Amino acid sequence: MIGKGLNGRLENDASPHAALPLFWIALAAYLILSLSSIPPALAAQSGAPIPPERFSADYYKVYGTPNLTASLDRSRIYQGEATVLTMTLTNRGRITSFEINEEPAANKREEILAAQRELELEKQRTVAQDVFVLLRPENESAIDIKRSVAFPGNIREGQTSPRLEFPLEAFENALPGSYQLAALVNYTYQKDVAVKEDDDRPENPDVYYWYDSLSQTIPIELIVERRSGARFEVLNVTPATLRPGSEGNVVRIRVKNVGDDRATDLVARLRPESGLYVSVDESPISSLEPQEEAELLYKLDVSKDALPGKNYQLRILFQFSDSRRDDLTDWENAYLRIEEGGREWALAILLFLALLAAVLILAVRRSKKA
Repeated sequence: MIGKGLNGRLENDASPHAALPLFWIALAAYLILSLSSIPPALAAQSGAPIPPERFSADYYKVYGTPNLTASLDRSRIYQGEATVLTMTLTNRGRITSFEINEEPAANKREEILAAQRELELEKQRTVAQDVFVLLRPENESAIDIKRSVAFPGNIREGQTSPRLEFPLEAFENALPGSYQLAALVNYTYQKDVAVKEDDDRPENPDVYYWYDSLSQTIPIELIVERRSGARFEVLNVTPATLRPGSEGNVVRIRVKNVGDDRATDLVARLRPESGLYVSVDESPISSLEPQEEAELLYKLDVSKDALPGKNYQLRILFQFSDSRRDDLTDWENAYLRIEEGGREWALAILLFLALLAAVLILAVRRSKKA
């Protein structure tokens, strides 16, 4: 049979998928246009085929298109969470109307069979074929989509696609709130069918297909939230500096619950940067109310090779429960500065030299008196 491809050329094939390999050419152009920030609708409209004359003289004209909607298995994730967003697409397209272009002759069996064949094939107009999905976040500094492409195949009217998985992560510094994603969906559909009767083989008429492409942008809302209403902030570190090579330093870190929920069974573990070594790394607190402060105590040793003048990071890992959940975790950073050791040595040397000079002067004066 002869079919009309996306490039406007007639192809001889009995299957409606004869022109579909050319979809991948359109798909590549769509991707290039998308990455170049050209609206996807332009990609769908450009190069639209002009139907052959036979399509204006076929038996029926059918109206309607596929219409895809998206749904998520979950629409909320936590700050710092790496998870898999699962999406399904449902085809809610429908045929809106039929129009009779030409009545088959009542005394011509070949025309009646051709019209019946065309009417049956026209029902496939709402099938979304070779569906391609590209998921994009509006704010890439808050959400990172690890794999953004999916190919659910063909989706018939009223049918739901297989589960499409998109691994993603909400960054730790993503502010709680609503974030917008866009599912860019591209597919082909059967725009029209024409069936030409054949006197020699009325049971097997020639079928002509015309395919077109469509694009949809489906908005998706994703909520990023904190795991807990309790939230911690480091107020100060005492002492703020330590000497290279010093041992048994007692460090006090003052923290505050700046959230709106109470933290209970709180254990704050210290994980210092290399160059600092902690001998007592846990500081338990039974309860910390909203806006309440507490002091964490740790004992630290400083490597003799620690860099003078450098700020060393102290990561505090919080394990706690709140009024809604148990076994919650959070973390904050504090910093300690390593003293400039050379200044102390220089001061000691100056004092020693001053003392030595005083002794020499005193000795000289005594020798003169003698």
